[in-house]
Amino acid sequence: MKTSTAYQISFANAFADLYLDKENGEVALDLRRQEITIYLNQQQYQALVLLVQQSMEDEEFGDYINWRKDPVQSDENRMFEICGPEHMACLACTPTYERVKLTFDIGVAVDLSFADYQGLEGLLKEAQADLEWRRELLRFNNLDGMSEGGPDVASGE
Repeated sequence: MKTSTAYQISFANAFADLYLDKENGEVALDLRRQEITIYLNQQQYQALVLLVQQSMEDEEFGDYINWRKDPVQSDENRMFEICGPEHMACLACTPTYERVKLTFDIGVAVDLSFADYQGLEGLLKEAQADLEWRRELLRFNNLDGMSEGGPDVASGE
């Protein structure tokens, strides 16, 4: 479910809330069952998005997360480790424990159930598909590129 005000865009589901502050471009990820809120800058948020997208492209990992394979039948030593760009966000999953551990380079690690991870994945997918969300992220990406005098990554220059 999306909510938009003059100052903030938010998405929510039963597992998490995702907020984008329109004034400073920061993202807050509120993981409900873990009762933790993680504040991310643009780079950290994009690293998380890429990490989740990359993890769901791993067919075997997706089979466990989506319960197409029974985690109890998993080899006890089977472990998935996937890292996002520059190791800003990484995950480790041992299917037999039915848990996914997300680690952020800001010194935060969060232990998620498969359902929590599916909820996070769905929330990120919904936000990334939203035109207003993407416009705000692009606007701040352009401002960052101009203020640092660096290339404009969003436009490919």
